[in-house]
Amino acid sequence: MATDQEKISRRARLWGLTTTSMTLGIWEMVEESATSLTPLIGMQLIGEAEKQLGLEIAGEKPADMFVELSRIFVDEFGFGSEAKVESADKTIHVTFKNAVGSLEYAMLKERGVEKLFSHPFLCTGIAALSRMGFKARGNVEIDKVTNTQTITFELL
Repeated sequence: MATDQEKISRRARLWGLTTTSMTLGIWEMVEESATSLTPLIGMQLIGEAEKQLGLEIAGEKPADMFVELSRIFVDEFGFGSEAKVESADKTIHVTFKNAVGSLEYAMLKERGVEKLFSHPFLCTGIAALSRMGFKARGNVEIDKVTNTQTITFELL
């Protein structure tokens, strides 16, 4: 019988496989239209962060909001070991070091998922920008070798 720690680890892996499989299946069925799910997923994640972690999205510049959001993803969710936010003109890049799920997201790209529409930070960022009155297009780049993920938001 598995220890409690082994059960927790296996449960996390089970949910990860389920999410990865759903992302692949949705992309194979509807391709680019799958990106319409991004803000819907993001609104659920924002609601959780607001309720459980005190996130407030109001009256900030987008880059400042991403600094706070990336802090929550690192400090509260353990999504990576650190995050760096860079902005220029209408583009914001958020890079996570030692990011969770890099191998799985890279596998999705290799299997033909052109847009990682279910990436949690992408989803949350797009939804937060929308709530702030900004339209944006997002993209996720995965580097398996360095285990970094860079999420780019282009304000429209």
